[in-house]
Amino acid sequence: MTAVESITHEIDEKTILTPRLGMKSIVVATDGSDSALTAFKAASLIQAQNQAAVHVLSVLELISPMLPSPEGLLLPPDFEKSREDAQRRVVSDQIKQFDPANEWTLDIKLGRPGETIAAFALEESADLIIVGTNKHGVWGRIMGEETATEIARLTHTPLLVASADIRRLPRRIVVGMDLNPDGMQCAPQALKWLTEKPSISCVHVKPRSEFMGIDWAEFDSDYELAMHERFNCFEKEMRRLDLRPELVVLHGDAAHELADFATYSKAELIVVGVKRRSGRARAIGGRMAGRVIRQASCSILIVPNVVSTTTAKTAPFDTTDVIRDSRLWSVALKEFTSRNAGRIVNLEVNDPEIGALVEASNYPLLGADYDHRNGSLTLTLGDTHGLGHHLSRTISNPESVAILSVEHRDTALSVSHTGGQTLLTFQVK
Repeated sequence: MTAVESITHEIDEKTILTPRLGMKSIVVATDGSDSALTAFKAASLIQAQNQAAVHVLSVLELISPMLPSPEGLLLPPDFEKSREDAQRRVVSDQIKQFDPANEWTLDIKLGRPGETIAAFALEESADLIIVGTNKHGVWGRIMGEETATEIARLTHTPLLVASADIRRLPRRIVVGMDLNPDGMQCAPQALKWLTEKPSISCVHVKPRSEFMGIDWAEFDSDYELAMHERFNCFEKEMRRLDLRPELVVLHGDAAHELADFATYSKAELIVVGVKRRSGRARAIGGRMAGRVIRQASCSILIVPNVVSTTTAKTAPFDTTDVIRDSRLWSVALKEFTSRNAGRIVNLEVNDPEIGALVEASNYPLLGADYDHRNGSLTLTLGDTHGLGHHLSRTISNPESVAILSVEHRDTALSVSHTGGQTLLTFQVK
């Protein structure tokens, strides 16, 4: 499924979320191991400040009813019940250390951990999901990162990955800010719930000067303007809740720089956003968050995009034209250019190694073309008059081209290529 096809599904299936002013419900996910104790500690600290209800969930993965043996030995009929009872005893003993009033609830469920936790959080109308970290051993790190990333892909609820060092509500915060205007909407409210008199550094990591073959110095003034506009909008939302961030600008790899800055500043919490996707496109969501979990030593708060009730619309006349025959690309792109030249666009690259990167923001579209001689597709952005700034993005060996239209007007162009996708989206007035 292409990125544009995913957008079409999101238009049809969009969930409208309205953040609540007060925290009502927390879901703590545990596997019964010692690493879950950090999640319980975080829940007790947050509950003390917000008086929220705490619901503990432990998920047991399904086991095949046939044990692997030459005789094909069947599992006893009460095997799953015995597993659930044993897990309940273990988790109940853990809860007693943090819930002396015996107010927390406990559920044991069978299924895939990420999917089951996300569904349970929806059932409980949770304002926050908390999981612990496991930094001991390669297997523990991989399983912890994978489960947390899967939950982030599937849920609309903020996810806190609690560090083993948590002793108090965080006071030194690092917020990873990109140029996406639709991200981090619920971060201010979540930080108000989770922090105490915080010092907040809003960190934006610029790509390296020659990242992906683009000389970013040439576009520095435009990039600076977009970055400061994004920060001003975010700062305004934070100040409404009496939170006062400062802007820090770094250069390099986003996940690495965020983790290094957090260590340098002795941060207790890193906040990153995640773009939820639908269908098979979910597999490419949350990669940035996963890399930060892997590299950082402090707690991580992953916040999903939130669709505002004032801006969400139903689009009954949306279409997606997916073209896989390269012989048709040249004509299709010329027609696309004639319809849209001069319109303001954002250009995003989704790469398996680095995740999603906004390569250009608020640029006029000059054109899109395919050269069948060398098999490359070129997107050109920049000033439509004179000798102003121009930016070209050349995609080698594209696999498919998809054009999304809503109510007979193009809204996005997606190019699928080896290892990722390039997405051109038009700004909505």
